[in-house]
Amino acid sequence: PAEPPPAEPPCQAPGQQEQHLHLMMQLLRPQDAIRLAVRLESARPRRVRYLLLVRPEEAGAEAETALLGVDFAHEGATRCTLGMVLPLWSDTQVFLDGDG
Repeated sequence: PAEPPPAEPPCQAPGQQEQHLHLMMQLLRPQDAIRLAVRLESARPRRVRYLLLVRPEEAGAEAETALLGVDFAHEGATRCTLGMVLPLWSDTQVFLDGDG
């Protein structure tokens, strides 16, 4: 008998990344924009984590750039929480260590 094709893993669900981006945008002020979003590996198996680089869209607002850590309880969560806020100053150096 023919076996059904394997189900797509949750991280491959169509539109899931767009939904996460939409939910993360709701955490920001209206003048802020996500410049970069990176999905991170999580120590907890079901938790989904992102690192965002956020900056206001106004000209000359580079001084207000920040790194944000955003958490989803699971892949299909309809809310997210802000877990970290790190302002980036002109003399800030950020080192990311590890495989992820």
